[in-house]
Amino acid sequence: MKKWFWPCLTWTACLTALALWFGADRVETDIAEQTAKALEPYVWTGFDVDGRDVVLKGMAPDPDMQRAAHAALEHVWAIRDITDLTTVLQLASPYRFKIARDAQELVLSGFIPNNESRDQVVAVAGEVAPDISIDDEMAVARGNQPEFMERVLFAIDLAKKLPEAEIEIADEKLSIRGTVSDEAIYDEIEALKAAQLPYGLKLAVLDVKKSVQ
Repeated sequence: MKKWFWPCLTWTACLTALALWFGADRVETDIAEQTAKALEPYVWTGFDVDGRDVVLKGMAPDPDMQRAAHAALEHVWAIRDITDLTTVLQLASPYRFKIARDAQELVLSGFIPNNESRDQVVAVAGEVAPDISIDDEMAVARGNQPEFMERVLFAIDLAKKLPEAEIEIADEKLSIRGTVSDEAIYDEIEALKAAQLPYGLKLAVLDVKKSVQ
């Protein structure tokens, strides 16, 4: 009897271990699927699953979105523990954007709300002078005002008119520095001193000089 009892017990233990192993694997797969579904609205997130534990990762655009993503996982019943490693995008104040150009290069610096906005700005800036290089030094940050993109496109439009320019937006304040040889464009830029600027902009500095040809 002893010769048969221990092998049977060992075989039973092996079957039990295999059942637990594959069962745990199914649970982990199920949790991964539920977690992915819960995080669908939060495209900035990533996660790892270890058994029934989930590690949440990513950079949230703001604290509310960070809390919302965590709360979404709390409704996934199978998760035992959530380790939240998410961070929040840096807050910039004042929220600056700067475009500087000369005959060889155009430099974009300051802050941008997201990479979709970055792509749009770089594409529009490429129309300023198609034959010069573009240096993208913009950093993603939160804190922009609602009119930010309209203000940036307005600044880029100004840069088209100035062969040498340094145009900066700091929240609603607009600073324009540069040189121009065309008399009509010079007068147009100077007229901004008395004009009501669009998108809530306020002129802080206007220093445009006539260049000698």
